[in-house]
Amino acid sequence: MKQVFFQLLQFEVWIMSQMLNSIVAETKYYLHDFSFLCAHRRSPSFFARKTCRLTFPVVIGIVLSLPKAAMQVEINQFTKNFVPHSKSATAAALFKARKKIKLTAFHELIEHSLSQIYAADFKKVLGCRLVAVDGSIFEVPQAARKDYGTLSTCSVEVAKAQVCTLYDVENHIILEASIAPYITNERDEASQLIQQLERKSEETGIKNLYIFDRGFPCKRLLHELKHTPYIFRVSKHFTASINRADLPDQIVTVQDSHKEKIELRVLNIDLGNGKTERLFTNILDKEITTEEFKSIYRKRWRIESRYNVLKNLLDIDNFSSADKDLIEQDFYATIFLSNMVRLAQNYADEEIRKKNEKKGLKYEYKTNTNTAISELRPMLIEALMANPLKKVYLFRKILRRIEKSVVPIRPDRSGNPRQKKYASEKHPMNKKGNR
Repeated sequence: MKQVFFQLLQFEVWIMSQMLNSIVAETKYYLHDFSFLCAHRRSPSFFARKTCRLTFPVVIGIVLSLPKAAMQVEINQFTKNFVPHSKSATAAALFKARKKIKLTAFHELIEHSLSQIYAADFKKVLGCRLVAVDGSIFEVPQAARKDYGTLSTCSVEVAKAQVCTLYDVENHIILEASIAPYITNERDEASQLIQQLERKSEETGIKNLYIFDRGFPCKRLLHELKHTPYIFRVSKHFTASINRADLPDQIVTVQDSHKEKIELRVLNIDLGNGKTERLFTNILDKEITTEEFKSIYRKRWRIESRYNVLKNLLDIDNFSSADKDLIEQDFYATIFLSNMVRLAQNYADEEIRKKNEKKGLKYEYKTNTNTAISELRPMLIEALMANPLKKVYLFRKILRRIEKSVVPIRPDRSGNPRQKKYASEKHPMNKKGNR
């Protein structure tokens, strides 16, 4: 029996990327590990009863399944699929059980997955991990306005939160993320996340290259990043020396927040439509051309696409509770699932590329993200909760499905918005969800 099981596991590794399988297996181990439970429950008495219906793995599993329907419906469905010999709990009981879990449990699951992803080879630019920094505004339940604040529009107050993300645009992985009150300065939020990432990167020997949009340039960030490569897009109003830099490529000197002098390279890039984009960087190597910087900076737009996936395909801001702790649980659970789905897509995309490389096609192709999420999300939850023997069949079936649903990669597409001819649709055909 052990030999058959070992052969099945080998077959599973052949079907699925070894890394994703390893992360899923490790996550399942932690969910059932007593020391992990002790580290992330709020009291030693929590989850101690053997007759408890909502055990620690079940509660985490329900949160990771990203419940978006009525909570009682989601609990009943989860119990039916993964705990068939147990009675379904109530929504109130789940609420109390979730409050017993620290947010650090989700942070640690994300950190363990990232450590495995970056222990292997990964794509780099100029020898660095290319990290885009960007913020976004998320809507939160109205009952959470006391924790997050509101935005007033047309005499109506809407509860909002400020979100910031550090995103590896080459490997499509979210490295750091935070959700904070609406009044939080996105530069402060970005600074805190960058410091966290730099501490972790120093331990693993990874060097990061940060790319920022024009809302982020400030002298404080210049000081904090003085030993780290970066590229900023800048508006016409920043510092006098950069504002006056009109040459295509020139070196200027500025002062940071501590009055220390810094040499920066200012690049005025012709976009070909009569407009010029201004970048500045602390990378002074003249062997790196203006066109290379233009190509690198254009990759920043991938973080915008990831926000689109989080909001419109994973419904990240459709929170299951108005409680601040549970909102954050939902938020980080979605970040974790997003990375796992993207990791599986990376593997499937590579398989598609290998199959098509000798076909002479006009475009390269990649997996359809909407289909991948729809197929992979329930599979990943089942892999965490179900019998490991069942994963072999699941992985093979799901990967074959998502490899069949592909879309072309059209290079050099313009980012200019199209002129609208019709009124906006509430449910456009190209923005369908996956539930």
